Amino acid sequence: MPRPRILGLSLDPTTDSAKTPHGKNAGLFGALDRRFGVVGMVHPEVGRVEEHVRKLARFHPDRARWRRRYNLSPAMFERRSAVAERQLRAWDGRYDLIVQLHTLLAPGTVPGARPFVLHTDNTYLLSERHYPPWAPLRGPEREAWIRLERAVYQGAAFLFPRSEWLRRSMIDDYGCDPERVIRVGGGANLSTNTLNAKRYDGQTALFVGLDFERKGGVALLRAWEIVRRRLPTARLRVVGTRNRFGAPTAGVEWIGPVSDRAQLARLYADASVFVLPSLFEPWGHVFYEAMGHGLACVASTCCAMPEIVEDSVTGLLVPPGAPEPLAEALASLLSAPDLAERMGRAAHASVMQGHTWDDVVGRMAPAITRLTSGAPGGC
Repeated sequence: MPRPRILGLSLDPTTDSAKTPHGKNAGLFGALDRRFGVVGMVHPEVGRVEEHVRKLARFHPDRARWRRRYNLSPAMFERRSAVAERQLRAWDGRYDLIVQLHTLLAPGTVPGARPFVLHTDNTYLLSERHYPPWAPLRGPEREAWIRLERAVYQGAAFLFPRSEWLRRSMIDDYGCDPERVIRVGGGANLSTNTLNAKRYDGQTALFVGLDFERKGGVALLRAWEIVRRRLPTARLRVVGTRNRFGAPTAGVEWIGPVSDRAQLARLYADASVFVLPSLFEPWGHVFYEAMGHGLACVASTCCAMPEIVEDSVTGLLVPPGAPEPLAEALASLLSAPDLAERMGRAAHASVMQGHTWDDVVGRMAPAITRLTSGAPGGC
């Protein structure tokens, strides 16, 4: 039997593993290509002039809120779907299955016209329930968005959520058949094969994240003041965020955005522990990057993070937004290199033995094979 022909569908142009091998989600499609064969990628793009006009129509003085209002507009959902319809028609007959990433559009405008599966990390209702800043819609617009989102979920042959936390939302909030909702996890985008030269006695904590406040940065700075009183030489390196927050804090290095993968790998290699105490984190690929470099992770007890970081095994879990428990967790790992090493090596083994992108696709494979072999499916 010939290998199934996969066509990728995503708004993110960096998912093309051939063109951007280090893109955030490129690993998924690279693994799909190795397992099945990806014949192409479709990235529905609205024309620049139209995009600017639609953005102005959704203007908000807060840039982050403005971006969310634009991206989550039901009108934009339908417009993207219309662009996808035109682009997908050009591929008709040349693929067996669409693998769609996320739910900001539908695979065309004709329901049921094309077989597809969906891989994603969040739903609108989870955002609304746990982090309202990510759920800006009200009234009829909110109802329209949820209706469009539900139609995509229920139209997919299979859904591949990254977490059980998300799987329950798809079933309980959107009415999907549990048999068609398969938790598959996510993969590490950057890792090392060996920890032979890894040291854990440097008392260096590493934070990597763009959205400093949502990812628990404010509580982390308060916790770090406590850590420094116990460990006066400890360092916290903050990677990703463009702006420094608050007053200068002793031992905090603001490194800023890092696009060079080799530089980021060195930062992981130099760290003793990784910390990302997010207030809201639908998934968090970065945990697997850190674990893939042998780092114990300090994470929060909310969202999908407890599914990634096993408490007291591959890291420590703390309540979100609580500086004192966070400080205690960091100090306990930074002051005990043996403990940091034991958890870090367990974290590395966990990634290497079940949390690569090939592992993710391996969990998707039975459903994809069933669909493309002609067996009945449908959510």
